[in-house]
Amino acid sequence: MEDMNASGTTTSRRPRVTNAAAGTTSSTTSTGNNIHSTPNAESEDEPPRISRQRRRYLNSMLIVLSPSLIFSKILLISSMILRVGLFPIRKLAYWLFPPGSYDDIASSSASKHAAKVFIEMFHSEYIMNNQHQSSPLANNHHHHYNNNNNNNGEIGNETTSADNDVDGNVMTECPFVENGYVDTIRDIANRGQLHKQNADLNAPPPLLLIYLHAPLHDKVPHFLKNVLCNPRIMSLIHRCRNSGALTCWGGSIHTADGAYARDTLQVSCFPFLALVRVGNQNGSSSNARGSTTTATTTTRNLELLFRMEGPDLQSIQPNALFIHLNNALVKYEAILTEQTMRRLQRQEEVRLREEQDREYREALEADQKREREKQEQQRLKEEEERRIREEQERIAKEKQNRLDNARRILYRNGSGNGSGNGMQGKESLDDLENDDSNIIQARIRLVLPSGKRLERKFRGDDTIDAVRSFLILHFEENDIPIENFELSCNYPKKALTDGEKTLESEGLCPHAVIMVQDLDA
Repeated sequence: MEDMNASGTTTSRRPRVTNAAAGTTSSTTSTGNNIHSTPNAESEDEPPRISRQRRRYLNSMLIVLSPSLIFSKILLISSMILRVGLFPIRKLAYWLFPPGSYDDIASSSASKHAAKVFIEMFHSEYIMNNQHQSSPLANNHHHHYNNNNNNNGEIGNETTSADNDVDGNVMTECPFVENGYVDTIRDIANRGQLHKQNADLNAPPPLLLIYLHAPLHDKVPHFLKNVLCNPRIMSLIHRCRNSGALTCWGGSIHTADGAYARDTLQVSCFPFLALVRVGNQNGSSSNARGSTTTATTTTRNLELLFRMEGPDLQSIQPNALFIHLNNALVKYEAILTEQTMRRLQRQEEVRLREEQDREYREALEADQKREREKQEQQRLKEEEERRIREEQERIAKEKQNRLDNARRILYRNGSGNGSGNGMQGKESLDDLENDDSNIIQARIRLVLPSGKRLERKFRGDDTIDAVRSFLILHFEENDIPIENFELSCNYPKKALTDGEKTLESEGLCPHAVIMVQDLDA
């Protein structure tokens, strides 16, 4: 079917085709040579959308109905029910069976109390009993052992000096600290951190000797009485403790602090003795005392130097334990000595480098100072030369001004053309006499400082400055080194200082003798 539109274009319209099976309708419009097919959205987009929604729904149902998810939900609900149900029972058990004074690992006071009780037990039952049972025979035995171990000269010498230095009062002291296990490790770690920051002001951290006590073990009393409390071992421990190289901690495994140390060190047999080196402690362990993070960090920061437990420690002899402990301490002291030597070497290198830098700076400053002095001398020299040059120029200018002034005075007074030649002045005066006989004449004889005499005729109305100007020009033309001079006459004796007065007014006419005196002579 074709229709004519307003622009004259023929539009062919086709009837709609209905798809009964799918229930969709489509229409086709033809304009000119272009045919546009516009499908209905419901015919092509509807089935894919429905299929996607179905897939998402089926996937969500499969996830919800999965056995693992259902089992986890059941466990979560069961645990919640158990917590709610057991909460009253827990409170009742806490009320019926309250925790003891040693059961709170998170309490620092409880750990200190447990350590104090252990120290009192150790001191009263073992140290004091051994002190009462000590005899000279034991000392003879120690000296005999030292003589038999002369091949180990270092150990024997240290033992002898230790036995001589430690007196009876020190031997009765308990070597263990009254502090908790975690607090002791934290304190040593902090000391190590301070030593690392400034080794000159802070001593190195000590080693930690750990003893775990099992009260119900039948071999523990024998070990403590005969081995650990042996005078030689106690002497070594006290000597190292007093020097700051060793810290001893002991605790019962029946306390929370001792149980925590047992679990941390993974101890299974008793008695237990270990010598460890505590590293720098991390910040996480210091904030959560007794937590899993603390246990892991503490274990990681302990460097084991000596460890013995169970049957090995039960059957060991005091001398053997002494050798083990002494060797470990000697190795640690060697490590500290090496670290100290390295630190001193680094300090020496730093000092030498600073000294070299200081010497270089001093040499550089000296060179710069010499350069500045040289420049200053050059500047002063240039200024002096400039000053001398200016002074010479000033003197020459003053001299030239004097000469010019003298010429002007002579020319103004009519005593010549200003050349300073006495003959020229004489000739001009003679010419003036020929023209006018009424001019008053003054024949002046000038006696110089050298005795030389000059005669010249002046007018009577010439001033004293004219005579001085004549002399200035005469001295300049004849290279006579006289600059400052004074005129005077003997009859009458007076100084001719007023240059404005005339010769007639001074009584120098018709003739006179004037003495010239050099003021610089």
